[in-house]
Amino acid sequence: MNISKLVATILGGACVVSTGATHAASWQAGDWALGLGGNVNAFYSMTSCDSSDLNAGGTTLARLACGSVTNGNSHSISNGLLPASLNFSANTTQEGYDISANINVYYSLASQGGSGSDALQHSTVDARQIYLTFGNTDMGTVTMGRNFGMFALDAILNDISLVGMGPTFTADDPGHTTLGGLGYGYPYTDRLAQINWTLPGMPDGLSTTIGVFNPLDGVEKGGGKASGHASPGFHGKVSYNWTGEVAGQVSATYLVQNVDLTTGSDSEIEGWDIFGKVDINNFGLSGYYFQGSGMSSLALGGLIFPGFDQATGQAEESDGYYLQGTYKFGKTKVGLNWGQSEQKKVSPVENTRITLGVYHSLTSALTLMAEYSDMESQTSIGSDKTSAVNVGAILFF
Repeated sequence: MNISKLVATILGGACVVSTGATHAASWQAGDWALGLGGNVNAFYSMTSCDSSDLNAGGTTLARLACGSVTNGNSHSISNGLLPASLNFSANTTQEGYDISANINVYYSLASQGGSGSDALQHSTVDARQIYLTFGNTDMGTVTMGRNFGMFALDAILNDISLVGMGPTFTADDPGHTTLGGLGYGYPYTDRLAQINWTLPGMPDGLSTTIGVFNPLDGVEKGGGKASGHASPGFHGKVSYNWTGEVAGQVSATYLVQNVDLTTGSDSEIEGWDIFGKVDINNFGLSGYYFQGSGMSSLALGGLIFPGFDQATGQAEESDGYYLQGTYKFGKTKVGLNWGQSEQKKVSPVENTRITLGVYHSLTSALTLMAEYSDMESQTSIGSDKTSAVNVGAILFF
């Protein structure tokens, strides 16, 4: 799978951005270049759980893959880490400005609102990306709307399981997507309402983006809400890409926002990360590391994973990393990913994942794959050991 095609599909405008995406349809309507693309994927997964140690009080975060399954196997057919998607784009140049609009809608296979296997329930539709861009070489580019955040984005885009499954979210109810490496080396980048500016005049290969995002509400242990709406969130990213016999990328991101706790005090959601990769002939090596405060090892804010302690206001401290190697021969790629995330204060837990995957391009649009993942969660009361075998396919168009 060509990563440039994949990034183009995920980040919108798959038909017309200059990334080499060739599977999407495009046509001209007056001055506008219109595009349509997306993906469809489906996977069969068998997850084997041994979580008896955590029955007495393990948190949801310490039982990411098992859910309510304590011991034995659970079977599911669902999307992978990527939901299916339908991506629309419109691009033009007017009065010296490059302008684009992007609307990307995502779909799940598994039924929601009840048991994941209940055929009377319905699958979900999620408009994850709705944004516009405008700019030129003199002013740079402004992006406005709902889009993926900068923090941890390169980690998920380069995870071998992005086109596969990795760990399931819960074995008994696969949900909208699987986890991939979320909570096992990096947090979810999330979909944020944001306004960003990519600076002009950077040297070749260098890109710098700064922006504001709609502030997140943090979650406190015990169910309280840490409100973040008194001020916006801020984030930024610096990235350098190079080509040649040894090609690669390095990037670093930072985000921060204030939150008001139910204790009456204030605190921050803050994080930084660094990513790097190199490709030498058919070999690829990548690595990632992050540190966060006021966020869990899985999510920046919201959801059900506490970033603060309701009683004391103590901010969660989390960090994580992954190392990944790949090798390509012909139309087949094999990859090995080892990742670990840890929370240290509010809900201490350490999650470790090893994924071995084989990905075969049957055609330039269709990839078949098989993955084996081994996961373990460790807390003060015991451990949750899980393994998963996934087979399936993803089609980009």
